Amino acid sequence: MAQSKFLTTGAFARLCNTTKETLFHYDRLHLLKPKHVSGNGYRRYGLEQYFDFDLISTLKETGSSLQEIRECMHSKQSQDFLALLEAKRLIAKKEKERLARREQMLQDMVDCTREALNFDYGTILRQRQKQERLEVYNTEPLPLEAMPELIEQFAEYVGYYQKQDRMPRYPFGFVVGLDDALNGRPSIRGFFGRATAATPRAQLCIKPEGEYAVLAHKGTVQTHIQALDGLLRQAVTGQALTGTVYAYDMISYMFQEQTDHYAFKYCVPLADKHNNQKNRINSLQHTHHNTPAPAP
Repeated sequence: MAQSKFLTTGAFARLCNTTKETLFHYDRLHLLKPKHVSGNGYRRYGLEQYFDFDLISTLKETGSSLQEIRECMHSKQSQDFLALLEAKRLIAKKEKERLARREQMLQDMVDCTREALNFDYGTILRQRQKQERLEVYNTEPLPLEAMPELIEQFAEYVGYYQKQDRMPRYPFGFVVGLDDALNGRPSIRGFFGRATAATPRAQLCIKPEGEYAVLAHKGTVQTHIQALDGLLRQAVTGQALTGTVYAYDMISYMFQEQTDHYAFKYCVPLADKHNNQKNRINSLQHTHHNTPAPAP
């Protein structure tokens, strides 16, 4: 074979846009060995070995390890090559889905943080809110003041999703039975996040579109109980209440300097006299303990 078809290690490295050290490493791994080694140890690569190096580089871009690449190249079986590509394609698809979930989570957190920073705390508002699809994780009722037990329940709620390799979507929140709250004993009956395509039907609940009395409050659990009582007292004046109280976390764990202070936004649905039929169809049904039931 003509001498002109062989390249020194340095020349071959320049051709492949790599380093001599990389070529030495590939040689040690029996991944890409020089075509010829002289008696004094000088390596010579065949010009056509450029295509082997290019294949290695391409497979590395697919996420394949050097060991996987070596086994595939030594096998010389097209089915092994196809199997490797299919496996890496599935991995890339899952990674794409994971990155999409991360991007969605970041956008949700940005939206929630902006709302938490700009909300008019301490002011009762009347808002027309759109229908919202929620994924509810029902729990045993616990009074709002039982914070240690509620934190344990919340940890179980998060753990439920971690076991499924997913996370509840922001905004987080909890549901309070309306009757409990009206009687001055607000109890948390479940946690919720925004519903996703993976939400089980049994946990899918619809927060109906309609008029809501809304109050965001920062403070201790006791001041929250007082704030919610004040909201309900003002809301019932000349206006019937219906459904469930929805409490949204306003990124409490990020903004509260004291660990016993929390920031929640309470939304109390108001009966819509002009749209009662629609509300009856869309509103959350209640079980015997007032927790939201699955959407029809």
